[in-house]
Amino acid sequence: MAMVNQVDWERVGTIVEYGPGTGAVTKHILGRVDDQHDFFAVEINDALVATLAERFPALQVYHDSATHIEAICQTHGVDGIDAVISGLPWTIFPLALQQELVDSMLGVMRPDGVFVTFAYLHALKLRGARRFRTLLEDSFASVSVSRPVWLNFPPAIIYSCRK
Repeated sequence: MAMVNQVDWERVGTIVEYGPGTGAVTKHILGRVDDQHDFFAVEINDALVATLAERFPALQVYHDSATHIEAICQTHGVDGIDAVISGLPWTIFPLALQQELVDSMLGVMRPDGVFVTFAYLHALKLRGARRFRTLLEDSFASVSVSRPVWLNFPPAIIYSCRK
């Protein structure tokens, strides 16, 4: 999974997945985590939380909004996160929510943290996608964009953002 490969697994300790949905990316993250990692997920949708509990019974899933990541980290017993891998539909969110999510994430992200997410290739010209890319570039020290992942359906790009 191309998104998971954006994380330096030797360096990170605490990894959070935003919006794991049914667990398509989660299964790849779980394939990479070991005893040196602390991995948990944040999912707001009731039905998806139940699906995740069924598919991955050992996974700690917080049934909450990722805007509350600071409180979630306190509950989980961590003082910061090294990586966020996100499946959230960022480009359909209003700017205020995008900003709140990014700000709350940056508030708990360690100085060398990484944020990885994706965007569908066909939607990159839409206003929401352009606005999101600008927000990333304004919020992170570096933003890299992958080549198109043609094997994904629909094809997508991956944003890898460093604090």
